[in-house]
Amino acid sequence: MVKAFVIIVAASILALAAFGIGLSVGAHSCATLAADAPPTLTPSSQTRVLPTAVPGQPATASPPGNVGEDTLDIALFQEALDLLKEQFYGDLPQGKELMYAVLRGFVNQLGDPHTAFVDPQHAALFSADLEGHFEGIGARVDLAEGGGVRLTYLFPQQPAEKAGLQVDDVIVAVDDQDVTGLSLLEAIGLIRGPEGSTVVLTIHRDGQPAFDVSVVRARIEIPVVDSKSLADGTVAYIALSEFSNVAPARLAGALRTALATNPVGLILDLRGNPGGLLDASVQIGSYFVPEGNILLERFKDGRERAYPRQGGYRLGNTPLVVLVDGGSASAAEIVAGAIQDAGTGILIGEKTYGKGSVQLSNTLSDGSQLRVTIAHWFTPQGRGIHEAGLEPDIVAPFTKEDAAAGRDPQLDRAVEHLLGKQAGGALGETK
Repeated sequence: MVKAFVIIVAASILALAAFGIGLSVGAHSCATLAADAPPTLTPSSQTRVLPTAVPGQPATASPPGNVGEDTLDIALFQEALDLLKEQFYGDLPQGKELMYAVLRGFVNQLGDPHTAFVDPQHAALFSADLEGHFEGIGARVDLAEGGGVRLTYLFPQQPAEKAGLQVDDVIVAVDDQDVTGLSLLEAIGLIRGPEGSTVVLTIHRDGQPAFDVSVVRARIEIPVVDSKSLADGTVAYIALSEFSNVAPARLAGALRTALATNPVGLILDLRGNPGGLLDASVQIGSYFVPEGNILLERFKDGRERAYPRQGGYRLGNTPLVVLVDGGSASAAEIVAGAIQDAGTGILIGEKTYGKGSVQLSNTLSDGSQLRVTIAHWFTPQGRGIHEAGLEPDIVAPFTKEDAAAGRDPQLDRAVEHLLGKQAGGALGETK
C-alpha cells in the first residue's frame, strides 16, 4: 500500500495538484494541479492488489432481506439497474464505466475530499507526477468556492501562462463539460492529457462573463529544487516544489552546495508546495531536525505511530528561515511543523493550508486506485493542523499587487531577518 498524505493538492486531493500532480513546485501558490493536480501526501511504493473476480462466475449476492449491515445487496442493485435500463430517458454508463460510476458515487457520499476513487487512466497520470513530470497545462490548482477549479500557480513559460491564464482564474468547464460538481481529482483528470493535445477551458475571472481559452498541453518537467544566492552571496536560497521520489536526493545535493559557501543563513521556500510522499517528508525533515520525531500519526481507534528522524542532520548551525503560505500543504506542513517544534528555524509568510490527513492508496486489480483517509497527523509536539494550518512566527503578506509589481515581500523579510541575526538580533516582531 502506498501511504499518501494526499494532497493530491492541500485540502483537496490536493492530490496531487500539479497537473503535475497538482503536486508541484511553486513559489506562491496553493494547492497543486501542477496544472493539473492537487496537493497530496503520498507514501511510497507499496500497493495493495485486490483479488479479481473469477471469469464466468457471478458475484455471490445475499437474498433480499437477508443482508447484513456491511454487506452489499447486489440483488437490490441489479433490480434498480434493470429499471434504469428499461425506463431512463438517456444513456447509462456501460461496462466498467458503470462500476466506476457506482464507486465514485459511493465514495463521494463519504464527505471527505481526500478519499477518492481514481480510474486506471488517471491513476497512471498521477503516478507519473511523483516521478517529477506530467503532461498537462502547467499549473497548480485547488477546488474553488462554489465549484470549479481555481488556478493557484502557473509554471513559467508553460502552456497555461502562455495562453494568458492567471492565478485565481476558475475553470468551470473542460471541453464544454461542467466541472463545478466534480471532485478535484475528477476535474484534474479532464484537464490533463497527452502532450500536443488541445483542451478548451471555460474560465471565470473577477466577475467577468465566462470565456473560453484553448490550451495546448505539454510535458512539464517539475523543477523540484531551485537554488540561488541572495544578498551579495551571503544568504542561500532553496525552493522545494514537491515531495516526490526524487526530492530528497535533489534537496540534499542543493544543501551541500549551498552550505559549502558558509552563508549567514539559509532560506527554505515551501510556498505553494502541495505535499507528496510521506517517506520523502520524513527524509527531508530529518535534514533540519537533529533529534526526535518528524511527525505523529493518530488513527480513529486511538492508536498512535511516531515517525522518528532518520539519516544525517545537514543544517548544522546555519540559521534557517522557512517560507510558507496558504499553498504549503500536507508534506510541506509536516516539515515546517517539525522545524518549528524543534526550534531549528522560524516560519515566515502566511498561515499554511491545513491538510493534516493521511491517505492510503490501494491499487485495485484493474489498475484503478482507491485512496482512503486512514489517520490524521500531528507535529512532534502534538499540534494538529488539519483545517487549521500552521501559523508563521513572522507574518508577511503577499498580495496580488505585489505579484503584479514583481515584488516578493516575504522573501525580502526572510533576508532581512537573517541579516539582522548576523548583526546581532532579529528584526521585527514575531508572534
